Amino acid sequence: MKKLVPALAALCFAALTLTGCTLFGQPVGTAADPDAAALDPLTGEAARWPGQRPAAVFIDNSPDAARQWGIGEASVVFEALTEGDTSTSLCLVYPALEAVPQTGPVAQARDLYLQLLSCQQVIPIQRGGSIYAANFQDLYDTSPLDALAVGLKGFTYEGVWGQPDQICWTTSGADLLPLVDSAGVSLAARASSDSLAESSGADSRQEDPVNLPPLLPFGETANGKTGVSSAELVFSASSSTGFTYNSDTSQYLMSRSDGSPQNDANTGTQAAFDNVLILYSAPSLRDDGYSWGYDLTMGAGVYLSGGSVWSILWMPGTDSTLAIYNSDGTALNIQPGTSYIALMGSVAGQEVILRDSHGSEMNAS
Repeated sequence: MKKLVPALAALCFAALTLTGCTLFGQPVGTAADPDAAALDPLTGEAARWPGQRPAAVFIDNSPDAARQWGIGEASVVFEALTEGDTSTSLCLVYPALEAVPQTGPVAQARDLYLQLLSCQQVIPIQRGGSIYAANFQDLYDTSPLDALAVGLKGFTYEGVWGQPDQICWTTSGADLLPLVDSAGVSLAARASSDSLAESSGADSRQEDPVNLPPLLPFGETANGKTGVSSAELVFSASSSTGFTYNSDTSQYLMSRSDGSPQNDANTGTQAAFDNVLILYSAPSLRDDGYSWGYDLTMGAGVYLSGGSVWSILWMPGTDSTLAIYNSDGTALNIQPGTSYIALMGSVAGQEVILRDSHGSEMNAS
């Protein structure tokens, strides 16, 4: 079957009371247990920056953005068609501001990714933002690190005559760290119910570290259907992303729309991920007639890890931002590690194509 239909599951789930956090709502961290090992909320692995807020960098993914920095070092990469019907946008997420390498080209903030990351209290790194992202940040009093505000104090401009301005801006954690106090950005996660609110000039240090809820339900993964060698995610007639499984590293190598490797401009190596998740969601055009909104209440999807594939259901979770289930409704854990997460829907032409090692198409179930 060539096309994996993004239909919602036929199963009905009881409404969940979200104890840790909620999409569209205030994220609440919990005080860290001094006897428990801190885990990275983005990967489920041992935390290198416990108690720190992750950083989310919005980068351009148009055909003009042939060089992209930092994509191979991100803990999580999000991709979706957020505007129009051509190019997707990307969001690269790192475990702390200090962990952000040179990254870019820095682009507008998109509220879709802010919604999905609200429980992780991310620090947005952007060059302006859509009106919907600006409204989200205003609503939750979230201070971004914005190239339009701090300019060359924290960002590097490498534009040349005739080059689109939006692909000319890069930055790094080292460039931005000296600016956090003046920008009113706290580096430390907050445990209070108003944890997104940041007072201007707030001290980024706090005595008691906070455990942020994990993005995904990390743990030992059940056996899936084996034999999937590659996946092609078609977002539009001119935008697609490919993945090829490397059995030596147990990772999925990322490719661009033209089939070329998605290399990190910092290292020249191809971006690779331990997990690939495709979340189907019902999209709808917003009142500007150009931007896409997504239903984040529940959906079906596909999960790839370790050369296996699962047909999944997803919804907001209680112990993690997203809860993942097998198609029969049983809970499914996600392998700890780096993740690529795509949001796809019923936009005309969108499809996911899975292939085995012989190039034959297969389905997830």
